[in-house]
Amino acid sequence: MTTTTRPKIYLTLRTSDITVMHSAAMAGFWMTLQQLELHFPTPASRPGNLSWLLTNCSISLDWQGEDFTVLDWLLRQSFQINEKGLMSFTGLDSPSMELINQIHLHQAIGATFLRHKKFYKSGEQTSESLSVDGITGTLKYKKIEWYAHQTFAEKLCDETGQLLGDYLQIVSWIYPGATVRHAILDNYNKLEEKVEYALALLFLPIVCQYFILHSNSSKVETKQPTKYIVVIPEITNFETATQRCWKLRRLDYKDLQVTSWGEAALKYYSYDKIEDSNEYHEVCQTLLYEKLNKKSKQRSLTDIQDIDVDAKTILTYKLIDKYFQKNRAFWDGFNLIVKLNLIRGIIADNLVKGVPWWSDFWVTFNQDTLGDLSNQLFYNREGLRNMIETDEEMEIYKSFIRACHEALRKIYAKIYGRTKEGEAPRIEREYERIRGELGRCYDQQSFNDFLSDFLSRAGLNSALYDQWESILPLLMGQVSWEKARNLVLIALASYKPSQKTSEGFSQNSEVTPENQS
Repeated sequence: MTTTTRPKIYLTLRTSDITVMHSAAMAGFWMTLQQLELHFPTPASRPGNLSWLLTNCSISLDWQGEDFTVLDWLLRQSFQINEKGLMSFTGLDSPSMELINQIHLHQAIGATFLRHKKFYKSGEQTSESLSVDGITGTLKYKKIEWYAHQTFAEKLCDETGQLLGDYLQIVSWIYPGATVRHAILDNYNKLEEKVEYALALLFLPIVCQYFILHSNSSKVETKQPTKYIVVIPEITNFETATQRCWKLRRLDYKDLQVTSWGEAALKYYSYDKIEDSNEYHEVCQTLLYEKLNKKSKQRSLTDIQDIDVDAKTILTYKLIDKYFQKNRAFWDGFNLIVKLNLIRGIIADNLVKGVPWWSDFWVTFNQDTLGDLSNQLFYNREGLRNMIETDEEMEIYKSFIRACHEALRKIYAKIYGRTKEGEAPRIEREYERIRGELGRCYDQQSFNDFLSDFLSRAGLNSALYDQWESILPLLMGQVSWEKARNLVLIALASYKPSQKTSEGFSQNSEVTPENQS
């Protein structure tokens, strides 16, 4: 008769007492054990004949002898410090990552999970020469000499070296948000976890993705304290989660900068291949860390958002990622500056809200007093045109947008016709005038007045007459006038103006803000 003994540690996704953080932490543990097996392939090569069994939804660990010896070895092998003084995680195979991404991960975890000094010991400040997009610069960072993950076995075991059988009190560096509210009540207001869950939560930082959050402005920020968004995915399959994490290692450093919650969440899932759109559904939790006091060196958890992602959202975001301008990086002394495409962040937020990617464009851009967003919308006109032609949901609005483009073409043609030899056509002035008139549309009547004037000023519009039936609902207010107002703004931004050449009016040459008068 064969008897089976219960493993020392058993973790499974198929239990009701775990959260999004627990499932993500288990995935990080799973990844780490998978990597450790490459370095220590047999139980005999590990203390206490440590062995494990990994399935797509569970982790089992067993060993012989003293628990502390085994767990201390496991954690020290999992959480290391490399020769450059950077945190190095076996589960991520950190040495294979680009150096700039290693530094980013090092700084991000130090600012989020290990933000209190009692959980790490800093070393000296140093710098590394790095090349980003072919431009070389020097980046400063602080080395680390120790962090709490490495020696946590002493918290998991009692004085005799055996695994604790009771619950363990935890704090925020294991479980973000589990902060001590009042020091005098230190022993009474911490969360408690099963010992095996406390062990697993040590590995939570491995599966998370860390994004730097910028304000929704094109003004370059160099002196503002860095804000971090941490994306924590809900895990339903360890193998799938592992493959996703490896793919996320491909993200360039400049792609780890975002301007919105939605952009951070969608970047996390941007490499997913969707085979069955009806089955695809992902959930993640996003945490914002920022400095509330400029004099303080610590960041606080200031907001948490849960985000649902479906197939339609990801597929649309992939089109946005393909067609819209990428972020750009450059050096300013010891600062690596990333100029972001603000339009992508606005669109990403729309997508995670479940509304069309161009929703509320008029409201957003009309509140932009500096005009930065409007300029960026214009610079992204190629992406807008591609989305108009590619996005299936835009099909019913294409005729209206083409009619607006036809009106703009005729209005600009009249300007070219009045332009004297040697003068620059005042296309930009006309563009700003039309946009200004659109900006004063606050109700159905004012929008109708604008649209009537805009279309009639252009004269005969073949696109309008050819597709009259499909355009009529927008003109007659049968479709929300706010939606129609957004579409006019998209038409203005996506239209490609023409230049007057010696051969006459050419529709193929382009006028950009740099060469307009």
